[in-house]
Amino acid sequence: MARSLKFRNTILVYLIVEGSQLFPDNWLYINEPSVSVGRVTNFANWSPQMLPNHHQTPLCCEYWCNFGEPMWQQPEAELLSLAEQELRKIGLLRDEKVAGGFVVRLPRTYPIYAGDYKYILSAIQTYIKQFENLQVVGRYGAFKYNNQDHSLLMGILAAQNVLNPGKHDLWEVNSDSEYVEEASVDAATTPARRAGVGRRQKLIHFLQQRISKKRL
Repeated sequence: MARSLKFRNTILVYLIVEGSQLFPDNWLYINEPSVSVGRVTNFANWSPQMLPNHHQTPLCCEYWCNFGEPMWQQPEAELLSLAEQELRKIGLLRDEKVAGGFVVRLPRTYPIYAGDYKYILSAIQTYIKQFENLQVVGRYGAFKYNNQDHSLLMGILAAQNVLNPGKHDLWEVNSDSEYVEEASVDAATTPARRAGVGRRQKLIHFLQQRISKKRL
């Protein structure tokens, strides 16, 4: 039954671009149907400490595919060429030279919520409850589309369950869909406005409190 739960894979194509201030966003979701790239990350806009120097910019192009699709087996050189071509096509690269790059393939990164997955997941949850010393966390373990803060919280709560068994129900982490991101197409940059974050804000606040206590 568990084998019927499927994941989608991620291919990360990193390009080292000669130049700076390529575009103002730290990442962009690409909704252009004529290209395959789904998201582009500009590490220069996260933090200058992430840069090897001031004259090059590392970019990451994300592609998503299944095991049986040709892209998963596509040679690295072809993927590097594809990423560069697509960035030029959508205007994120212009005359800048690409000095190098590399590819990282990550299997099973996105759980696929399709068909009767909730029924299957419920049956699996019922089965594993018989193991008192077993806790499942993260995207792999819980088949949840977790962000980093969710997975960190699940790990912290799992550790607390070791000290106090049954204190937390890990399945309740990231069990809502309140998080929304909005952005204006006409804005020079695309900062997200968060609406109705509710439980997400509480999770982040909880993590901040835990980190502060450890520093003390």
